Amino acid sequence: MTEMLTLFAAIKPPPHILRAVAEMQKGIDGVRWAPVENLHITLGYFGLVSVEFAEILDHELASRAGGGSGGGFKLSLSSVDVFGGSRPHTLWMGMQENPTLKALHLHVRKAARRAHIAMEARKYTPHLSLAYMQDGVSLADLSRFVRRHLNTKSKPFIVDQFALYSSNPQKSGPNIYHKEANYPLLGR
Repeated sequence: MTEMLTLFAAIKPPPHILRAVAEMQKGIDGVRWAPVENLHITLGYFGLVSVEFAEILDHELASRAGGGSGGGFKLSLSSVDVFGGSRPHTLWMGMQENPTLKALHLHVRKAARRAHIAMEARKYTPHLSLAYMQDGVSLADLSRFVRRHLNTKSKPFIVDQFALYSSNPQKSGPNIYHKEANYPLLGR
């Protein structure tokens, strides 16, 4: 039997940014807040991948890492929103518009294509997931939280690497993420 991994590529913001985000995570009944150690900005979700194809993906992500970005770049978290419309399922924090981040996402998408891994086709919305809705979520609390944090922005931080992570689901509690590979952006 072939071993399979659930993989995604992501940026991990620095600890001071993650601490600031964690301080925001309160005040809504009926949500499951993402643990600080799981907070990340997804560049691409690959789903279940065999170990053989994961090795090919690793090689492709490492080649031309950054998609020609020329090195690291500054990024800022900005505002909050909800995925799911009238049936909200994820509370998230967005990013200030950044063409280098989009180029990095395209690099990840092209690496997956070269590794023969199909990625989801939906439009890329860079974000950091703050919480996941549960039955009985207070929509009033959720609405207040979004209004209160609509103009929230983080301090800019330098992105000088991204990583390939595996996700291990747990019977109870959040998934456990394990860094499989790291891809520096500086000096490229």
